[in-house]
Amino acid sequence: MPKKYVKKPAAKATGTAAGKQPAVAQVEAVPAKNHYLIPLCFVLAVVPLIVYMKFYEPHMEDYAFFSDLPYNTDLYLFYKGRFFMLAAAAMLCLIIAQCFTKKVKLNFAKLFIPLGGYMLLALLSAIFSETKHFAFWGSFEQLEPVWVHLGYGLVVYYAVVFIRNMKDINLLMNALTIGTVIMLLIGVTQAFSADIFRSSLFESFARLGVPEEFREGSKMVFSFELGRVYLTLYNPNYVGSYVALLSPLFLMLAFAKKKVWLVVLNIAIFVGLLLTLLASGSRAGFIGIILSLLLLVIIFNKRLIKYWMEAIIIITILVGTVYTMNNYSNNGIMNRLKSALNVEEVQHNLTDLTVNKDNAVFTYKGNDLSILYKYDETVDSVHMDAQFEGQSLPIRADGENNYLIDDERFSGISLSFANVESQPGCIVTVDGKQWIFAQVDNELYYWNNEGHFTKPVNSETFEPLAKYSRFASGRGFIWSKTIPLLKKTLIIGSGPDTFTVQYPNEDYVDAYNNGYENQTMTKPHNMYLQMAVQTGVLSLICFLIFYFWYFFSTIRVLIRVDKSKYLALVEIGILCGTFGYMVVGIINDSMVAVAPLFWALTGVGIAINFMLKKEKAEEPVKNENAETTENTEKSDTIEEAPQKTNK
Repeated sequence: MPKKYVKKPAAKATGTAAGKQPAVAQVEAVPAKNHYLIPLCFVLAVVPLIVYMKFYEPHMEDYAFFSDLPYNTDLYLFYKGRFFMLAAAAMLCLIIAQCFTKKVKLNFAKLFIPLGGYMLLALLSAIFSETKHFAFWGSFEQLEPVWVHLGYGLVVYYAVVFIRNMKDINLLMNALTIGTVIMLLIGVTQAFSADIFRSSLFESFARLGVPEEFREGSKMVFSFELGRVYLTLYNPNYVGSYVALLSPLFLMLAFAKKKVWLVVLNIAIFVGLLLTLLASGSRAGFIGIILSLLLLVIIFNKRLIKYWMEAIIIITILVGTVYTMNNYSNNGIMNRLKSALNVEEVQHNLTDLTVNKDNAVFTYKGNDLSILYKYDETVDSVHMDAQFEGQSLPIRADGENNYLIDDERFSGISLSFANVESQPGCIVTVDGKQWIFAQVDNELYYWNNEGHFTKPVNSETFEPLAKYSRFASGRGFIWSKTIPLLKKTLIIGSGPDTFTVQYPNEDYVDAYNNGYENQTMTKPHNMYLQMAVQTGVLSLICFLIFYFWYFFSTIRVLIRVDKSKYLALVEIGILCGTFGYMVVGIINDSMVAVAPLFWALTGVGIAINFMLKKEKAEEPVKNENAETTENTEKSDTIEEAPQKTNK
């Protein structure tokens, strides 16, 4: 038999001749552009930038603590909320469409149970609210009705359903980058006292939102001094929430990008956010960034050694930026931080005021002083007396129309007569503060700063915070008055956007003692108390379960994956950013100026988690397929050695 070479038979072809797809090595088609991401891009890039004047009725005429102005204006919140609601409605329509076309699988994870609970309780709180108009359409200076809250949950689910791959994530990050760069350019104009919103050109544009009959003579008035940064976010405090949320993400994007110019761009955005924060004066944001960066260090752990050079650069940038801005503000940053952490006990001489039918009782230095006032129309005479424990106290004249109580216990109090709205009345001056009273329909009333006759309220106080009212720039006082409200909102809240009418705004004594005499309290300056009052304590629990479920599940995912890859770095940035936002939420409220970014990025983070889990699960299969393919190729190409045979 002659020598011959024997070749191993090739695998059976399942080819195109039979009109079938090949069983092995299928070429995956390049996915088309994901047009479903347009609403998400809109929320991330456009909604925070929306600024336009809205002239609206506050519907507060039934509340004595509010002014008689029939209209109010808003520049930063109303249209943000409405356009966000429009984007959420578009998302809902697209989700419903998928239920019929089934082009996209509508995933359901256990993580969405507490999120759905939060949305349901928010809706129930609005339905059963005593002030439904505020709950469904928004209230004075807040404008975050129930539809916005439902949109928050919807944007999370939508992101998880429609984000498909790394290309989608990159598109969303690009949209966010564009929006953030525009925001920082606005911040530059404000930091250098050239605020674009104070320009005559912008004022002419904004006034188009004011009815024509009110335009003439109207002028835009800003609450913050020139040079202080507030961006498009209504208040400099929310710059802290914005920067705490985004700065860790852009820091991680600097690590994730391969092109040098993109690395430089993301580092520049990171530094710009820090400068914006410092120029805003928001101390809460500064604390949020520190804690979010600490979380970042914990996540990287020993792997941070690999990036030791980058870490040194980042630390140098942080320290240098804070040091420079602190010197520029004459140590203002450190002084503001110290004042925010002030925990000194505060004592007040006047602690209570009760107005009865014919007397006003002042609790002064622990003693109850009763000021009796009676006007007799028949003889046109006024009787006024000061009593302690039912006994009249001696009163002596001190100049024209001023009388002092001749008792050391009440040495800081004086009395005088006055006409109030053509009604005979009296003024009780306590430590320099005037309290004005008048008799209406034979009953005594207090005349407040808004020009209304009313009865002051002595509201309940959470005692552990009562003595530390100045903590966190006066938030200790607001929290001490808010916590007692939770007794009525354990299951169902008072309704979204109803905090203003739930808070004891007619506790004039406590408001005066703590520097809020001329301010209507519209928010508790604490996102968690805000939720607990408006949508209920149970809804707050659902929200916390949802977030920390996402938080710890992300930590578990990151432990098992390569943290140097693009998706992992973006996930780390989102996790640290949302954590920073949650920290700042202890000091700031939920506001439609920033909250849509938080919820949208949380949804993106959950979508990335699913993608990372899927990649990790497919790794062994990929390795096995790679080995099988390699062995097959070797069998198909390597010839067997020739064999010798005898004739």
